[in-house]
Parts: sequence; structure tokens; C-alpha cells
Amino acid sequence: MSTGFVVLAVSTGVVVIVVAVAVMLVVLFVTLSMRGRQKRGAERRGELRRDVDAARERAAPGERDSDAGRERGENVGPGA
Repeated sequence: MSTGFVVLAVSTGVVVIVVAVAVMLVVLFVTLSMRGRQKRGAERRGELRRDVDAARERAAPGERDSDAGRERGENVGPGA
């Protein structure tokens, strides 16, 4: 076996290792970015849920007043 083949075999092995490492880094980067996107989406959904709950709490007294007015026969609410 000549040294040319040995050098070619070693350089081919190095290329294969470098490509494998590059592929693993790309997969890791994609996985982490997907996880980050999912985390941000979950945080956004949590914020929206809190906003909706707060809006319901603010609307509750008005709804009770409106219901009480309807029971008394008053004309309340929008378009009154």
C-alpha cells in the first residue's frame, strides 16, 4: 500500500468526521430553535389566558348589574 492511499484514506476519514459533526450541530440547532419556539408559544398562550381571565373579571360586575336590571325590568345595556 503506498503512502498516497494512506493519505487519501486519512483525509477521507477526516472529511467524514467533519461532515458528521456538522450534521449533528445542524440537528442540535434546529432542535433547540424548535424548542424555543414552543416555549415562546406556551408563554404567549399563558399571557393570553391571563388577559382573558382579567377581562372576564372586569366584565363580571357589569354583567351582574345588567342581569339585575333586567330582573327589575329596566332597559340597560348598549342601545338602551
